[in-house]
Order: sequence, then structure tokens, then C-alpha cells
Amino acid sequence: MLHFEPQDYLRASFLDRRAVQHRDISGWVVSRAEIEVMLEAMPVPDSAALPLHWLFHIGHCGSSLVSRILDLVPGVLGLREPLPLLALAHGEGDAATDAWRAPVLALLARGFADTHAVVVKPTSVVTTLAPKLLAGSDGKACLLWVDLQTWLATMLRDEALKSGVLDTESLRLASLDLDVPATSDGERLARAWLAEQLRWQRLSADPAFASRLLDLDFARFLADPAGSSARLAAHYGLEVPADWARKLEDSGLLSRYAKDESVQFDATERERELASAAARHAGDIAEGIAWAERAITQSGARELLARLLPKG
Repeated sequence: MLHFEPQDYLRASFLDRRAVQHRDISGWVVSRAEIEVMLEAMPVPDSAALPLHWLFHIGHCGSSLVSRILDLVPGVLGLREPLPLLALAHGEGDAATDAWRAPVLALLARGFADTHAVVVKPTSVVTTLAPKLLAGSDGKACLLWVDLQTWLATMLRDEALKSGVLDTESLRLASLDLDVPATSDGERLARAWLAEQLRWQRLSADPAFASRLLDLDFARFLADPAGSSARLAAHYGLEVPADWARKLEDSGLLSRYAKDESVQFDATERERELASAAARHAGDIAEGIAWAERAITQSGARELLARLLPKG
């Protein structure tokens, strides 16, 4: 347990060791039993959980930017990639790990005096837990994604990004039936992308969750950041200020790298990087798209064919 102030959360792109490197932060090691006793002992007004919403995503698709923009909405506490959720995802099915899910969710649904809602942006593989994270609450969720061609260009431009996906294949593909063989890097990455799309389709078809879900293409978000973020906030039951467009522009978020605010990075630079990566990895990208076309056709989810390439 770490003693974080509001500014620590605003600063943090990742709630892991990287979030404690800017200043000395006190902390304590506590057991699950101690946490449960503490939660039970809290006064009723304080223990009433805040709305706990979710910004799920397929990875490296603008989720940090969207999360930071939501931080500008009054009353929002944004939590980016809490490490306990990653541990829950990797340990799913292990009784000792699963026992932590309830106290972790209870702790996430806490805030400061001015907090009206908590919006969690978990690590991408945590989407595998979405049904269990949403069960037993009325929180809303969004899946942020980009088209396959853009995602392949993004992942193939950096060996670490590519390895991060391929190293977690077994987790990403769990419980999904994708029989089309995938051998090349482009095909395997396409399979991981498709797994997220199919998993979200399955969740959206469940009457218990359908009305609480929003599907968001990052390209459309970038085309109208103020309008798209206002609609996303409304999905979460939040209201943006009347001067929202100006507030967003003045924040400078759209001209900086969301994970490192010291780095200048806007939509033009993003397009330039993606175009360069697409040219360098054209063969792998073509293989991945061709694989996805075959797999989607076999799965019967033909509506996903429209998500393979950028719109327009």
C-alpha cells in the first residue's frame, strides 16, 4: 500500500514501480485479511464504493491519451495500469490469486474528497478479465481500438512492443477458437488483434453487459477529440464543462506524448511514424491482414472485415 496524493495519480502513466521514482513515497506491506478488515471497518458513507468504470483497449492505441483527457473532467480519478490487475490477469484460475479480486476492486473504487468516479485504464491483457471485473457492479466500460493495418504498423516498428504481445499469446488467446494457423510475426500479431475484437463481441452479446459497453475507434476519437471525449464521459455518466474544447486545447495533451509529457508528439508526427513503419514492414502487414481476412471469414464475424484497414 502506497501513500499517493492526487498529483501522483495525475502524473503516473503506469501504477507500478515507475510511479514511485519521482519522490519518496511511504508504503506498507499488508495482507489480504488486513485489507478486508479495514474495508469492513470503514464508516458507511466512506465505504460506499464510487462508480468504477473501465477503459479497456487493445494496446498501443491511444489509451493513455484518452485516459489523461478524461482526467480533465471534474471529479474523475484516473488510474492507469494498476499492477494488481495485471497480476490478477496472469494468475486467473489460481485460487490464491483469484481471492484477491474482490479486495482489489474495492480498493480501486475509492477516491479523494472531490472524486465522483474512478476510471481505470488497465494493461491490455487485463481485458481478458472484463466479464469478472464488470460483474457485481454497474460500472461502464469502453474498448478502444485501432484498425489492424495501423496496429500492425505500430507494433512492428518496435521489437519490444512486438515481443510484449507475442510473449502473452497464451493469455490473449485463452477461451477463443481461432483455428487458422498463424506462423509469421504479422500473422501472430493479427491473431492477437482479432482475439481482442472477438472477445469484445462476445461480451457485447451478453445481455448482462451489452447496455454498459461502448466501442471506440481511436481514429474517430482523433478526428474530433473534444466531441468524442465528451461522448465518452457521458457514457460514464459524467459531464464535461461548458468550455470543454478550450480546456482540452489549453491542456496541451494533444501535442505531447501521453506517456511522457516532456516529448512533443501530435497527430502529424504520429501519422509520419506510422507511414514510415508501414513502408518498412509492408510484407508482414500484408501477411497479417490476409490472415485476418481468412480467420474472420471462417469465424463468421464478417462485420470485423471493416476494421482491417483505416477508414477513408
